[in-house]
Amino acid sequence: MVILHYLLNALSSTFKTILLFLPIIASCIVIEILSGFANRRFAGRFGWCGIFPFALIGTPIHELSHAIIALLTGHRIQELVLFRPNIFTGELGHIKHSWNERNPFHKYIGNPLIAIAPFFGGSLVLFLLTKLLMPQLIEGNALPVLSVDIFWDFSQFKVYINTILLRTGTMMKIFFNWRNLISIRFYIYVIFAFGISLHLTPSRQDFAHFWSSFLGLLFIIFLLNLIFPNFFGFLELHFVPLILKIHPLLSLAAFFSFITVLISLIFLFI
Repeated sequence: MVILHYLLNALSSTFKTILLFLPIIASCIVIEILSGFANRRFAGRFGWCGIFPFALIGTPIHELSHAIIALLTGHRIQELVLFRPNIFTGELGHIKHSWNERNPFHKYIGNPLIAIAPFFGGSLVLFLLTKLLMPQLIEGNALPVLSVDIFWDFSQFKVYINTILLRTGTMMKIFFNWRNLISIRFYIYVIFAFGISLHLTPSRQDFAHFWSSFLGLLFIIFLLNLIFPNFFGFLELHFVPLILKIHPLLSLAAFFSFITVLISLIFLFI
């Protein structure tokens, strides 16, 4: 019974650990859906070669995001191609990296983080670009952070959705303000922001690397919760502040992915 108690506690803590990163997970899913949809619409409207101008902006940031996380997690970069379109494979750029197969950190932590790095690298660059060229879009307009408690309380969930709609509406009014049409900064911002937002999401190959290591990562988290009963408390103490810093970046990326979807739908009728 004592062993069963420890196992159940470890499983519960592992589940809580996943929920701890719920704001980031939810934001990445929204970006993946919206950016993927916009990419398909633009490619369908202008063809593969027609997306090159935006790809020239977004692809190097995408590949550099992979490369930076690869270096930070101890991987060795064998080849880094920031932009080299291949019409036969559909590839725009790539990174090849190696790691120590016997090192669980490289395999089960490094690989998943490298795979999803474009979400964070692209979001960071987009945030800095917004701070530089269109700061009014994010000043006082940060989207609310999703928390686990919201799902267990309908009133909180309703308030959260209403806040999302109000903040999104405010940001759209700022973005689509007619005064922006006479601002060169706005056009520069839109071009670069489009290029970044269209290449925020990992490729199919990236996701293949992610899922192949993700189950191993969950098992490591389970073992840590089993060996160290206070491991979840440690994560909560040290990672919640980090999540609160990352979430606004991902929220802005999700917003601009939504704008990109709207523009892609408009082009269907032009």
